[in-house]
Amino acid sequence: MIHKNKTYIIAEVGINHNGSLDNCLRLIDVSAAAGCDCVKFQYFRAAGLYPRSAGKLDWQDKNKKYSYDIYSAVESFEMPPSWIRPVVDYCRKKRIDFLASVFDRQGVDFLISRGMRAIKIASTALTNIPLLEHCARFKLPLIVSTGAATLSEIEEAVACINKFHDKIWLLQCTLKYPAAPQQCNLGAIKTLKSAFPGCGAGFSDHTALVSRAAVQAVYLGAGIIEKHITLDKQMPGPDHFFALEPEELKQMVREIRTAEKKKNRGAPIDRVLYGSTEKKVFEYERYLRDFCYMAIYAKNDILKDSRIKCGDLAILRPGKKPRGIDPKYMEFFKEFRVFSPVNIKKGSPVTWRAIFHE
Repeated sequence: MIHKNKTYIIAEVGINHNGSLDNCLRLIDVSAAAGCDCVKFQYFRAAGLYPRSAGKLDWQDKNKKYSYDIYSAVESFEMPPSWIRPVVDYCRKKRIDFLASVFDRQGVDFLISRGMRAIKIASTALTNIPLLEHCARFKLPLIVSTGAATLSEIEEAVACINKFHDKIWLLQCTLKYPAAPQQCNLGAIKTLKSAFPGCGAGFSDHTALVSRAAVQAVYLGAGIIEKHITLDKQMPGPDHFFALEPEELKQMVREIRTAEKKKNRGAPIDRVLYGSTEKKVFEYERYLRDFCYMAIYAKNDILKDSRIKCGDLAILRPGKKPRGIDPKYMEFFKEFRVFSPVNIKKGSPVTWRAIFHE
């Protein structure tokens, strides 16, 4: 899949299929025609991403205002299991790799059974250590975005995967949609390469720029470029307005291929895009980190004085709810007999305060 001698370009469809299998196939056509190496989707069930009580989201892009129930909206973005076989088969026909971001074990198992040969971990799942461990056991290449992550969190993720293999790619990413050019912090690509020399490095581009950020990332040594795509920026949905339309995608691919030839000849550094070399949670990433980074919630009602078992728990995004403890602490409930001193309602965060109530 991933090449050593040229940049691996991923066209990120994500949720921009708008609930249409035909749109998926058209976007595969667009990606293949542009010369991309891979087309990527997101495979999730709403029940595996958010509590039903995640709340309501109000936001706006340049032209439109949105107000919706988080859980219901995520349901509308789901990619049905019945689509996967025709999508994978069509990718093979078009000679382009199929990839999907995964968010739970069931999704991983299903996609690999359908022929997926690498695994994408979204930034918001980077701290989901149980999921990373499950993925790593397949010993397939793991492409991990690092938006709003700290170096210590990335180190923990890499160490988890390294217990099983070393085929890891870390993508510099800004957890903001769209990210401004000065928020790219492409200097962090060099930080990732230095801190994790056994891993490949790349860039997941969330800017509205066509190719400027992607080209600069190639100059800085990115071996993978990921970019959102759409059939039309005017389509309804939160991820269309900053994505690339078909002709823009072709332009980006052309300019990346040109940049590959220049990168070892003293290519100029764009200081705006280079930004900071720090790998930390920037203030402009804080909102989405709090909203989307996964935590532990009650899957069922947990009664006072009852034992909390792993089957009672789910790893979910908070949405507007208070945050539970980090996913890595699922092991705590396996290793120890933990009893809840209070009632914990289904969908509520499981916190240290709830477990060790004073």
